[in-house]
Amino acid sequence: MFFRLSFAVLLFASASVTGQVKRDSSCFLINGQYVVDYGRATLTTALQPIHFGAKQWIAFGLVSGAGIFAYHYDQDLNDIVRRNLSKDQSEAFKITGNPFGNGLVIVPLLGGLYLHGYSTENPRSREAALHGMQAFVLGAGAAWALKHITKRPRPHQTEFPDANVWYGPSGYGGYDAFPSGHSLRSFAVATVLAGVYDDKPWVGILAFSLAGYSSISRLASGEHWLSDVFAGAALGYFVGRGVLMFNRSRYAGCVEPQLGENGIGLRIGLGGNNKRLTSTGK
Repeated sequence: MFFRLSFAVLLFASASVTGQVKRDSSCFLINGQYVVDYGRATLTTALQPIHFGAKQWIAFGLVSGAGIFAYHYDQDLNDIVRRNLSKDQSEAFKITGNPFGNGLVIVPLLGGLYLHGYSTENPRSREAALHGMQAFVLGAGAAWALKHITKRPRPHQTEFPDANVWYGPSGYGGYDAFPSGHSLRSFAVATVLAGVYDDKPWVGILAFSLAGYSSISRLASGEHWLSDVFAGAALGYFVGRGVLMFNRSRYAGCVEPQLGENGIGLRIGLGGNNKRLTSTGK
């Protein structure tokens, strides 16, 4: 039910933005260049800090501080959750929240969005789908790498859960708590969807709400510590912003004729900012 509802909402978003004139465009299509772009998008995402200004570094400092705060209370919060949630309640969170961070839902969802955009010649729908998939894959890769480097046990993996135990690269392979992959992937995709539909705030609100619920479910189900979830969400946002940055530069030449309620206009990518120019004539 959650999958069908989410898919219907995204289709509505892509259809309700503006009616788009049919055109022959190579923008936002699955081809060889799109596959090659994964490597370039990875590099752009990883090198984002090089382009940070004062505001970005301040934000980085605040997020890092919040992450340290979360880590400090990992043990206490886990104890509170275990005392106040029954096994059935934890399982309910797991069942309802996990799908939003799981590839079994996100991948078909984005695939359906792409097919919808392809069949209706809606470039914006294809843009959301392809860039969302890029963010999902990059997020999954980042989560996999960090999990294998840190080797942190999940709360339920040891008889006496200890938030301060990290085994590092040489540790047992079954320990993979940090960061939360569900949080990282879902927030990466949510960031892209919010960026593509930046003139429709409710799309971003819905996407981030589902990502947030997915993250909370990982905490409530005992699969992760608070700092795992927080780090996953922060890194997911970082990945999503990197994907948006790369693709706004990559597709800077795309011009999309649009027919909106205020007249005929153009949606133009201008090297980092998608701006819409709308004429007043009908």
